[in-house]
Amino acid sequence: MSRSSLYPPSVDPGFPSLAARPEGWQRTTFGNIVEVVERPVKLDPDRIYKLVTAKRSRGGIVLRSEMQGIDVLTKTQFETKAGDFLISRRQIIHGACGIVPKDLDGAVVSNEYSTLRTRPSLCMEYLRHYSHTPYFQRTCFHSSHGVDVEKMIFKIEEWLARSVDLPPLPEQKKISDILSAVDDAIEGTQAVIDQLQVVKKAMMAELLTRGLPGRHTRFKHTEIGQIPEAWEIRPCGDLFDVQLGKMLNAQARSGANQFPYLRNENVRWLHFDLSDVAAMHFDERERVKYRLKTGDLLACEGRHIGRGAVWRGDIDECYFQKALHRLRAKSSELTTDYMQFFMMLRFQHMTDLVAEANATSTIPHLPRERLIALPVWYPPRGEQDEIVDVISSLVANEQTEEDGLAALECVKAALMSVLLTGEVRVPPDEAIP
Repeated sequence: MSRSSLYPPSVDPGFPSLAARPEGWQRTTFGNIVEVVERPVKLDPDRIYKLVTAKRSRGGIVLRSEMQGIDVLTKTQFETKAGDFLISRRQIIHGACGIVPKDLDGAVVSNEYSTLRTRPSLCMEYLRHYSHTPYFQRTCFHSSHGVDVEKMIFKIEEWLARSVDLPPLPEQKKISDILSAVDDAIEGTQAVIDQLQVVKKAMMAELLTRGLPGRHTRFKHTEIGQIPEAWEIRPCGDLFDVQLGKMLNAQARSGANQFPYLRNENVRWLHFDLSDVAAMHFDERERVKYRLKTGDLLACEGRHIGRGAVWRGDIDECYFQKALHRLRAKSSELTTDYMQFFMMLRFQHMTDLVAEANATSTIPHLPRERLIALPVWYPPRGEQDEIVDVISSLVANEQTEEDGLAALECVKAALMSVLLTGEVRVPPDEAIP
């Protein structure tokens, strides 16, 4: 295929070229630092085998399935060992590679995989980190051939002949230790985020259906289940003005009066992504009709139905596209702050509405008529505000951890770019920061 074609998302565009060799490093080839190993397996029809797969974007080696030998369709299988480095020859252009973990020792792979072991001059942990570098990704892409990006085949002999700069083994180990320490911090932070999300989901389900702990002793049965007796249940259209945004067209892309507008992609659960905001033409009438006000709730009409967030006025004058619903409170009886959490509960955590939308279309939609008729249950304003405060606190804690995770990932990316290229040297006896 033409190398001017679009690269897969996992590959930095460009040819694999090395900068000047760092002092003390060795310029060699992949074939001199790794070896291809094959451990053919004659499948026992009655034995249960673990079959593994390599996730894209260097997501690691994971269990695909467990099945009896008689049920394995591809009979040419090879045994893997913990610590092997696997490359999927059909998916490596998408970053499908990684090290076999201990719990998958003895699993099998088909002949569409290449199994590598390191030679004495290379530390396997160093290879794991090095496989994330742009240079490694490019060498794999440019050692793959085919007329379609989804059907390219990795030519391992070609890849093994490509050059690589390798630091001395003690320096490899120190670099690996540093990067692995950051990985541990990232993994720990992600575990905290995962737990916070579990707690948030459980708390939202409890608070938005049963109310504050100890606040209610009497409940009433409704079409959506039991809710506190003091709560109301009304159609969304009684509580909010619901407006779809302006339809995008080619004419609106040109001319004067170009203003920023939000698309489906800009709206996330409980927040906005404003890193890429487009603009189009709005005339005076449209500017009145579609201009956002602080406190408006925007919710996705298609694909990620119901996903929404409250607009806080981050852009002085901003509008919205037809792919979004704008909910504007008709009174102070129900706030959009509460409604955004309610929408998250109904469309992310309670899956009946999403399943219904998926059943009627390949791309789920939330028509205005359906949103207007959506039953909304809610407490009196005082309790409503307290519930919003509790959930907002959980969301803020989660965001703090996510900010920390993003910072750690930036640190790792920066460390990789300087340590794995030799731009910054790490003496073997230097302590890990």
